[in-house]
Amino acid sequence: MPSYKYRVLMENGKIGRGKVTAISKSKAIETLKDDSLQPIFIKRLYDNKKKYKRLDYKKIEKANRVALAQDIRKKKTNKKPLNLKELTWQDIKIRFTRIKRKDVITFVNNLYILKKAKFNNVQALQSLYDGETNIALKDIIEDILIGVQSGERLHTIMESYPKVFPPLFVNFIRVGEESGNLDSALLYARDYLEEAHQVRKEVKRAIIPRVLQFVGILVAMFAALVIGVPLLEDVYAMFGSTEEVPAATMAALKACQWIVDNGFIILAIIGAIVLAFYLYVHSPMGRYRWDKLVLTMPVVGPLVNNLTVNEFFQAMLLNLRNGMRIQESLEISKNVTSNYYFLSAIETGKANAQSGGSWIEPFEEKGLFKPMVREMITIGMKTDLTEMMSKVNDYIRIEIKESLDRLTRWLPDITYSFVGVALIAFCITVMVPLTNVYMGGFIQMP
Repeated sequence: MPSYKYRVLMENGKIGRGKVTAISKSKAIETLKDDSLQPIFIKRLYDNKKKYKRLDYKKIEKANRVALAQDIRKKKTNKKPLNLKELTWQDIKIRFTRIKRKDVITFVNNLYILKKAKFNNVQALQSLYDGETNIALKDIIEDILIGVQSGERLHTIMESYPKVFPPLFVNFIRVGEESGNLDSALLYARDYLEEAHQVRKEVKRAIIPRVLQFVGILVAMFAALVIGVPLLEDVYAMFGSTEEVPAATMAALKACQWIVDNGFIILAIIGAIVLAFYLYVHSPMGRYRWDKLVLTMPVVGPLVNNLTVNEFFQAMLLNLRNGMRIQESLEISKNVTSNYYFLSAIETGKANAQSGGSWIEPFEEKGLFKPMVREMITIGMKTDLTEMMSKVNDYIRIEIKESLDRLTRWLPDITYSFVGVALIAFCITVMVPLTNVYMGGFIQMP
């Protein structure tokens, strides 16, 4: 049965909001009027109505059980199509409006300020809802507001929007609500989002221009060979040269021509390789090996590993400060990453901690922790683990900065190496023959 989100005018003149389940929109209006409520806005909620939809974990679990017993085609027939008759322009704008990370940071910062000003959750969320300009985020805030009014916790609603609120952020909010220090948790969460956003911007600034430059050079080289090399024979004839086109140039021309003639076959092969890689990466063993490569590969691997370790230790520190044991902290902190290789170390560490062993050995054996980190944690286990964990976080942040500096320093060198090879190939196949023909024709002219 469909659900409808509504706003109503109550008898005391105040505006109320909530959700109601009914067969149709008219039945929902009748239900509200029977309760002496005057509807002023009502809209049906669709499972696929927006990009940042709230996940229904019970529905997902049920679908997974059905998938084990039924064919994949039967599972797809259960999806409800979007009702175009009730689709509004507002729904379309919500579906295609992007929620940027800075929008979420602003939302969290404003929520922190209102909580410090002694606003309760409903008052703070209502104020933020009224002032929000991003319609997609505004829709999510309204969902959070309705859930809080009905008695749900903030973190239980936010974790249903993983594309908007990262797992570590939700962990901050959960610990803050359970400890009664939500305003402090919001401050930690805001700082985490800002730091992660800044690192992401620096990584994009370092990688994207180099990748675009490399792709542009490849496209230009290919176009020059396909278009320019066939013109060499006409140039030879124009200057009256009896020399043949050099072998290197002809080889490049034949290779480019073969690529053009067999383009569909090449695209099919590339598509098959991509599909095979996709299926392999989405298998348990393939995903494990790929995640291991991501964390251990040269240049980029150290940065990704340091970022993952930093988020893990931030979650561990927050949980330990709130009195959790190591096993409980490891269990909760594993939600901050989806990397199978890193998760296997967490699971092994948790098992070691339950049996009285060292929980940090699996991380060192897999090359995820540096010896410095292991020594600091070992000393912290004998003294004050939370204090030492805080120092480890500071050390990891320094490592992130150094890894980012190395990446920024090495990427231009790698890109320029490819550029140099491309230029040498271009000169050998195009520029040298043109220069020889021109100079030869110039010398023979009266």
